[in-house]
Amino acid sequence: MLNKEKLRKDLREKLLKLDNEKRNEKSQLCFKNLIELLKAKGLLSNEIVLGLFAPLNDEINIVESIAERVGTLAFPSVNEQAEMIFRESNFEDLVENTSFKVKILEPSLKSKVVTPDVLLVPGLAFGRKGERLGRGRGYYDKYLQNYKGITIGLSLDEQLVPEIPMEEHDCYLSWVVTDREVIEI
Repeated sequence: MLNKEKLRKDLREKLLKLDNEKRNEKSQLCFKNLIELLKAKGLLSNEIVLGLFAPLNDEINIVESIAERVGTLAFPSVNEQAEMIFRESNFEDLVENTSFKVKILEPSLKSKVVTPDVLLVPGLAFGRKGERLGRGRGYYDKYLQNYKGITIGLSLDEQLVPEIPMEEHDCYLSWVVTDREVIEI
């Protein structure tokens, strides 16, 4: 069985080799597949609260494309108890948080706390059985343990791996959407 840290290291290196133009092209293909899935499942409406993430440099970026297609956007924020919550926000209103090793964008603390109906989940690696390997801090895993909505992993095809070591606290996703396919779990 693979070691999670080794898998994270390998995936980070693989993602760094992708140039921005190729990543943007693949992001748009992933966006197209996501929209088709959301339409087919009746999840593309003004009533839906969509939880998504402000991408890091090596992640899929569909924020601006999806903002025009759904009702309410919600982005993750870490509260005083170091728990991840989601707050209603537009991408333009996100503020920089420098308390992590990397620069991340979060909603203002004044933004309304909401529970997404559909949650787009980032990760370094994804499996065909709904497995997800995050960056190692556990924020999404903790949040997903009590989350009752639909979870969709957004992935470049390069991030699909045959096996991800899963632990008791790890959560499986409902779908994985890549630039090449939609995987129903």
